[in-house]
Amino acid sequence: MAEANLRQRRGKQPGGKKNGGSTKEESTGTEEPIEQLRNAQQRLMVSYQRTADLHKAWRAQMFRLSLLIVFVSFHQLQSGPVLKCMTDIKQLNEAASGGAIDNISGLKAVKLIFADSFCELLGVIISSLLAYFLALSRDTPLELDAWQYVASSALVPPCLGFYFHSKQLGCTGNIDDSSPTRQFPVVVIYHTIVTFAFWFMKSGLQQCEDHVKLVNQSIKDFQRMDEKIKKKQQLREKAAKKRQS
Repeated sequence: MAEANLRQRRGKQPGGKKNGGSTKEESTGTEEPIEQLRNAQQRLMVSYQRTADLHKAWRAQMFRLSLLIVFVSFHQLQSGPVLKCMTDIKQLNEAASGGAIDNISGLKAVKLIFADSFCELLGVIISSLLAYFLALSRDTPLELDAWQYVASSALVPPCLGFYFHSKQLGCTGNIDDSSPTRQFPVVVIYHTIVTFAFWFMKSGLQQCEDHVKLVNQSIKDFQRMDEKIKKKQQLREKAAKKRQS
């Protein structure tokens, strides 16, 4: 009987060691993935910060470029329809010096210049709104639903409509094939560039945030698994103590 009890005890001891070893392996197996996930989390946070810094530099560069676009829009306004219309009005007034034609002066001349410069005036307004939008976005990025961007986007179709409706310059009615053509509003191109740039930056940051959230959720899941394994181990130890007692 003594030998049988001794054999039975010896038979239980390897099984207990095996269970204890498997529990230890499970515990270390859950700790290693958590450490890997935490390292991945740190790398993702560094990548996210670098991406945010890069986007901030891009926005600052686009703001500086927007000031140049404002200057170009003013130049298109002054050197295009304003200069051409003033020249036409001057020539018409010189031809009307004999009294056969009424002179164009004062408010009437301003109305003619304004009517022939709708496209360029809208370009100046659009470029100013984009510059204001980018100035506010230098430190913290604004969404594309900001009123500055929405207003500039709403003015782009009328600007293109005026451009295609009257490609040739002239405000006195003497327009023919030899008349100079209107320059394409460069601000429309820049508006498209700003739109795609902000969409690209937003999608890039969103991907980084999604990756960070996924890693954080995985870490929480592994921590819950580790807690469950520890609780099971504690219950097994308590059960083993009760058996020994």
